[in-house]
Amino acid sequence: MSHNDEMHRMDGQEISTTWKRIADEIAGELTRGAYASGDALPPAQDLARQYGVHRHTVRQAYRHLQDLGLVDIQQGRGTFATGTPLPYRIGKRVSFRENLKAFDLEAESRIVANDVMTASGELGRELGISTGTPLWCIRMANEAGQSPLSLSTHYLVCSRFPNLPRRIAECDGSFTKTFRAYGIETYERQSTRIAARLATLEEADLLETEPQAVLLTARSLDSSEGQALQIVVTAFRADRIELLVEND
Repeated sequence: MSHNDEMHRMDGQEISTTWKRIADEIAGELTRGAYASGDALPPAQDLARQYGVHRHTVRQAYRHLQDLGLVDIQQGRGTFATGTPLPYRIGKRVSFRENLKAFDLEAESRIVANDVMTASGELGRELGISTGTPLWCIRMANEAGQSPLSLSTHYLVCSRFPNLPRRIAECDGSFTKTFRAYGIETYERQSTRIAARLATLEEADLLETEPQAVLLTARSLDSSEGQALQIVVTAFRADRIELLVEND
């Protein structure tokens, strides 16, 4: 089938959907570690046969991945994995699942620890509550494509979110769904502080990385209708995630 034939067979939206789907699936493979840095990806002609499309559609997908920094297209040689971490967007609306859905990655989150603590002065100021107020301290392990990406610790007021661990489990680890279960339909990220540090032994074990591997950290405040909801402290595997700050 010629390129013109394909153009006639598909409208613009269908073509866009096809190359984006191919790009998302390849991005998922890259993030799961199917290709090491410098590995050659399949030739466009081979993928075109696999997907039943013209090679130009595959090349468009590869160009998109190159724009993201995930592959390097070398004229006359092929397309190669760069080993660049997956871009993880940070803006007013942040969702672990939505971030990874853009790359056709299935996200999973599970509780690894939960406790009740009293608010320190710093947490109290950020959440707008009195020092000593009981808080949930919920620790989550977050994966994509069955690969550990991050650990997140969530601090929320106990009285506002009764039975929180059970609700999170019922909502498959999604805080967006959990907040909706409490009648909170939308929330926004008010601020994020980004830093880097070395992993502890426990973090290295949970994230399946080397002891004292470099982690990217983000400390964020989420709110709804002007009221603080939670503080989230997240540690990301620096070899798999690149933090991308965006203006929404």
